[in-house]
Amino acid sequence: MDKPGFKKSLSLQDIPDNQSVETEVENMALMLHRRGDHVYATGVYCPHAEVRLDPRNCTGDLIICKAHGYKSNIKTGECLNEPDLKLNTFPTMIEDGVVWVKLY
Repeated sequence: MDKPGFKKSLSLQDIPDNQSVETEVENMALMLHRRGDHVYATGVYCPHAEVRLDPRNCTGDLIICKAHGYKSNIKTGECLNEPDLKLNTFPTMIEDGVVWVKLY
């Protein structure tokens, strides 16, 4: 299958269900968040103060910044504290047990 713009990431089995992991794709640091058969990809920096996010601070669909408590949705990037801010998100697809991420 042709995957224009998508880059190979981790195997789905390398991401425990309902957990988040940090990885690197094409020299770009990313977080992958597995929720069942879906994987969401986000940037690793809080949109508020560019503080590096910790994958252990992700619960459900929210990741919480340890610096100021800002909450962002891992699916949409929406920041619940300041609607004008947005966590970087990236499209993903899973094929043959491999997660592919489309980088911009």
